[in-house]
This record gives sequence, structure tokens and C-alpha cells, in this order.
Amino acid sequence: MLGHIEIVELVRYHKLKHNRKKAAVNGGAAHNYDHDHDHDFDQDLENSDADDPFDDDSNHINGNGVMHSKAEDETPLQADEIYDTLAQLVAAGVVETVSSSMFQSPQDLKASIEHECAQEFPNGVRGAKVISEFDAMVKSQIKAIGAERIMTKRKLQESALYEPSNIKRRKLANGGMSNGFAGDSGGSILRDEPNTVVRLNFDKCLVELRNQRLAEHADDFVGETTAQVYAALLASLCKKVYRCQHDQHTIMTGEEEESYFRGVNVTTEEVFDHLSSDVDVSVGIGTASEEDIDIRFGEKIRKYPPQVQGSRLQGSLDAGDEILGSDDEEYDPTGERPKAHVNGKNGWTAHNGDHSEDGPSSRAEQIYQMRQHLLILAEAKQQFVRHCGRNEWTVDFGPLVQHLRYAELDTMIEDSFGRQGLRLTRILRENGKLDDKTLPAMALMRKPDVHVKMAEMEMAGFLEVQEVPRDNNRAANRTMFFWFFDEARTLRRVLDNAYKSMVRCMERLEVERYNKKHVVELLERKDVQGHEEDKLRGDIYDEYLQLVDMEKKLLSQVSRLDDLVSIFQDF
Repeated sequence: MLGHIEIVELVRYHKLKHNRKKAAVNGGAAHNYDHDHDHDFDQDLENSDADDPFDDDSNHINGNGVMHSKAEDETPLQADEIYDTLAQLVAAGVVETVSSSMFQSPQDLKASIEHECAQEFPNGVRGAKVISEFDAMVKSQIKAIGAERIMTKRKLQESALYEPSNIKRRKLANGGMSNGFAGDSGGSILRDEPNTVVRLNFDKCLVELRNQRLAEHADDFVGETTAQVYAALLASLCKKVYRCQHDQHTIMTGEEEESYFRGVNVTTEEVFDHLSSDVDVSVGIGTASEEDIDIRFGEKIRKYPPQVQGSRLQGSLDAGDEILGSDDEEYDPTGERPKAHVNGKNGWTAHNGDHSEDGPSSRAEQIYQMRQHLLILAEAKQQFVRHCGRNEWTVDFGPLVQHLRYAELDTMIEDSFGRQGLRLTRILRENGKLDDKTLPAMALMRKPDVHVKMAEMEMAGFLEVQEVPRDNNRAANRTMFFWFFDEARTLRRVLDNAYKSMVRCMERLEVERYNKKHVVELLERKDVQGHEEDKLRGDIYDEYLQLVDMEKKLLSQVSRLDDLVSIFQDF
């Protein structure tokens, strides 16, 4: 695909390609879509080659034997739908507008700004006062460039109505608009700027992928309903998160800079507004009596993020707060259960999560039940959520992603070296360098078994050893051997192996396609696509199924390796 494209060109290509495929499926000609575009433009599309980046009607096998055309969807795609969808993507930050400054590296851009600002000081940038003014001018210019980049996005958000809570209210009011915009649709704003160039915002896409991965990780530990609440919290929180990683050269807007240095948090009501109405928050939580619950501990506010030590968060929740100087007595009283109330119309009582069939649970009761899921996430060993203030929640992505990396590493080590290898690795990760004479006692293993297992993991690159001689003779019996876990080196090796494995999988896929090129050539015929079982001979169809199965396995492995790369490098 192209890296960037004008909005009007993207809409035209997408609309014509979509509607032309519908016409072909329905057996009709090109009269199923309107012809409000140029004749030359039609000719360009009709004569497009197989390498057309906009042509998603490719001839590759998709893993299930079904080609891309779908006869069941016969509704022509209108330009307004494309504009409105694109407006939602721009407002969400997934797609961004392109400016000329984006084609420069952050270092070159800053250097050019400094050169321009230096011309305002003919006597040179000398002295503390002048240097301070110069730095302020450079910073102001950089912020102006950042604000220019998000001008269209801000216009769409202000025009509005992109907020999910506003969407819900609008649906209740008239049931009409469901595209996230009211009044003048977001698509009309983009229509007024047809020559604006857009591209994918990969930083924001990584944020969304990280949210998805963290929600799946939470599902493994705390259950489906709590994970859905967690996904709603991440969706609400990450409206204020613009990228997964920052460096000193990152160009940030004022809002992004504030969220980076001050952190972001959301209220319980914001999380509830993002939660789907299909989620039943009354399930997935315990039924302990209020007398058995320490409300002050459960609702304790933790102002500071946890510290990672080894493969776990430092100490328990209380110990971590004491180390960081948090107030142990501060807690959130807003989380106490609302008083029981009776609905005068139906006579139902909302208390302890039990509701009669005559009426739904109230908003207050649902928020209380959702808070219990948030507290479960906050009290989990992984600390998915931190209760950072009264009715406020945040996510410490750094320690959480670190825990996710350790979990993936532990899985790899256990699969390769068994439980004993995993035990030794965790001991070294949490205690640092250890003498080979100390390890057997700590791991509860025999000394020969420890030496064999450590040698295996050293050869694989997961552990390192340092030799420290006791004297100048450097004799083996007068040398201490310290084993340790080098996290940075291990991650580099894992990433290197992952990339090599992905390349091998793609090369193997090309070989398999080459070996069955006679099948691939048949699949490229238009009369065969979508009718493989009917059109292909028995032996050819069997080879086709074998190729599909092999392609599915290889691409699944590539996808899994790509997920590993995201965890170890991108998140």
C-alpha cells in the first residue's frame, strides 16, 4: 500500500473498486454505481495492473478457500459513507493528516528551527537570559508545528460529537445518526479539504494494539467480564495516550506533552460511558459479605506507580506504597455501596446486586458493580490498574508491559528448558549475580543438574557467566563463577531470532507456492475464483487444499512472531 494519499483520490479509488466488484458479482455492468468521476479516471482504474495498491481483489489464497468477492453484500458503497468513516478514523487519531514537516526527521526539523530562530539573535546566543529566550522560541515553534499537524483532527473533534457518550445520547434521542457526528457530518468537513493528504498513524495503531493485547492478558487472569471492563477503561484512557514510546526527539503537542509528563487518568463515570451495554457487570465478582471486606484496604489510593524488581513488582501493594512514601490511611470513600432504594413505580429494590424482573438495575448500582471489577484489576498481582485518586484510575503501562515481556520470556524458557530452567532464570532475574555454589541450594536442585541446565541456557543465550579469579594464577579451582540474567541482551537475541524465523516462514511459503505453481495459475483465472471445488479436478483440488493448509500454518506462525516483536519492541 502507499504510505500517503489525498483524501479525494482515496475515496474515488475505494468507491469504484468496491462498486465494480459488486457489479461483477451480481452479473451486471458498471451501471450499479454512479459516474460522477472523470472518464480518464475510469480508464486508469479499468487498465490498472495487478500491482495496484488499492486493488484488494488479489488472487492469493486466504487460508479458507474463499476468495475476496462476497455475493451476499450487494449494497453499493456511497462516497458519504467513506467520508464519514474516514472522519471517524481521523478524529480517533488512527489516520492523520500529512504536512511537509513530517518528511523531516525530528533531529533535522529541530536543527532547521534552531537555525531560523538563531537569525533573530544577530549578536549570537550567549548568556543565560538569551539562551533561555532562544530555547523558549524553539520550543514554541515546535509546539506550533505539532498543533498544525492535528488541526484537522481537532476540527473534527470540536465539530463533534465524536465522544462515545455523545453518540449514545444521540441514539436515544432520535435513533438516526450512528456515525459519531451530528449536524454537519464529519465527512462534510473532509469534503471541504479534498486535497488533504492522509496516512496511517502507526503510533496510535500501536496504542490500540497494545490495549487489545493487555485486555487479552487480563482475560487470562481475571475472567471475561472483568477483562471487558478493563478494555473499556483502556479505551477511555488511551484517548489521551498518543504513542507507546517517547524519546527526546519526539515532536509533541501541548496536550501530548501534558499527558506524558503529568500522566493520564479517567474517572469511574468515563469508564462506565465507554462500557458496552451488553456487558453484565453483576457477574464475575465475589459474594462476600460487607463485614468480611476491609473497605479501607480495598479502596486505598496509590498515588505512585509500582517499581519493577526482577520479574515482579517490588513487594506487596502495601510495602510498595510505604517504600514510595504514600499515605497508608488515604482511601476512596466514594466506592462504598449506595444505600438500598425502592423504585416507586415497580416496587423493586436495588441492593446487593439482586433486582426483580420488573425493573433494570440503576446506574448507581451498575457503577458500583463495575467498580468491583476495577478493584479486582487493581488488586491483581499484575496490577492492571492503579487507583490513583478519588474516583480516578490509571494504568502504569511501563511496569505492565515489562510484566508481559517477562511472561512471554518465561513461556519460551519453560518450553525449551522445562520447569527447572525457568526456576533458575527467575532466581537470577530477581537476585542478580549469584555464585554457582549458591544456586543449587536456592533452586533446591542437585549441583550437577544445575551445571548442566545452566550450560544449556548459556549456549542458547538466555544466561551469562562471569569468571572472577581469586588470585593471579587464574586456576579453575581458584575462580568464582557468577551467573546472571542479561535482560537487554536476551531481548535482542529473542528479537533477532523472531525476525529470522519470520523470514524463513515467508521463504518457505514462496517455495510451496512455486512447487504448486500449476495450481496457483489455475486459481488466478476469474472463472475459478470462488468456485474452486466445482471447477478444479479432484487431484488438483486436493493439492489446492494442501497448499491452503500449509499457507494457513505458515501465516499463523508469522502472525504469532509478529505479536512477539510487538511485545518486546513496540509496546
